[in-house]
Amino acid sequence: MILAGLIAAASDIKIGEGATMRLFGLTINTYDVLSTLIAAALVLGIGLYVRIRITAGVPGKLQLVFETVSDAVSNQVEASIGDRGRRIVPLAMTLFLLILFCNWFEMVPTGHYPQYLPAPTGNVNLTYALALTVIIMVHTSWIATKGVRGYFGHYFKPYWILAPINVIEEIAKPITLALRLFGNIFSGSIMLLLIWALFPAFIIPIPSAIWKLFDGLFVGPVQAFIFSLLTILYFESAMSSEGH
Repeated sequence: MILAGLIAAASDIKIGEGATMRLFGLTINTYDVLSTLIAAALVLGIGLYVRIRITAGVPGKLQLVFETVSDAVSNQVEASIGDRGRRIVPLAMTLFLLILFCNWFEMVPTGHYPQYLPAPTGNVNLTYALALTVIIMVHTSWIATKGVRGYFGHYFKPYWILAPINVIEEIAKPITLALRLFGNIFSGSIMLLLIWALFPAFIIPIPSAIWKLFDGLFVGPVQAFIFSLLTILYFESAMSSEGH
């Protein structure tokens, strides 16, 4: 009976439905774009606020949080790349905060599904855009560090016969980076849909709140950390003295 109920509920789930608009011939998911813009505004706004209120004395709570995150990212970068990697600390920290805020939108109780402010990282278009941005910057840094000859030469290491595998590996990096984040956040949305489909209306707020709390406190931060960590590791491959 439970399996039959799940199958029936799943048949009613409409994945990817929501408000859309047309712009320059493209279909735009309004809610996802709005959530992304709000998350970006939060990152910029909080960053500027901390910058204005920064003090060398006793730091405020927000400054303390920012310094803790910044120190953690800096230590990871220095341990992986060394001093030359300092310039990617702002990128890794920005990605972490942006993805974290995007993931946390899943916790916002809107009383409506699809949510008015969904987690935009549950839309593969955003995760692909983030992953492609990272990979393009990685390969640009690779060329700048090793030169064109050194960059193309790493595809033939340690043996020339492995060149096709190395090319496939580089092509797969943005795909796996994007799908890992998307899959984990999207599965949380599926759970909410199943809760809305299976439970009576008067019970829905309880399991929904429990799942959102778990998703926001554990899954969201972990996935933001993993994305930022993999970004650092990809830059390590591009900027390390050994090459690949």
